[in-house]
Amino acid sequence: MVLPRVIAFLCILLVLSPLANGDETYTVSGEVIFPEAEVIFISLYTFERFQDHRNKPLPPPPFSQIIELSPEQKEARRASFVFTQIPKGIYGILAFRDKNVPRIADRDVFKEPLSYYTVTGFSANWDNIKFRVDRDITGIKITF
Repeated sequence: MVLPRVIAFLCILLVLSPLANGDETYTVSGEVIFPEAEVIFISLYTFERFQDHRNKPLPPPPFSQIIELSPEQKEARRASFVFTQIPKGIYGILAFRDKNVPRIADRDVFKEPLSYYTVTGFSANWDNIKFRVDRDITGIKITF
């Protein structure tokens, strides 16, 4: 009598476990190294979105972020980034810098939503920028 209940319980667990795993999210983090910059844009792209990324808005949060660099980051010429709540999948990472130095008149433009910003004049090979997210990813280094 116990054996059929154990088998039924195990079958239920096997059926429900993929559903539980579908809700898992991960963290992707690393560092950008640059010779000069005021602002860094970093985005994670799926293959589908990457295929049509030129002149399109950046992916929405949590897949894009704008890092307005502090004086300390500018002096160190490096900045850390962290993406949280990233679902399992294959992503490519792109980073862009705005080196409009000094930035005075257009300083408040970075208060726009990410959908305001677009990538122009960039070409990349998906195979060179892709990686699998099925666990927390750390230590990514992007060098300009």
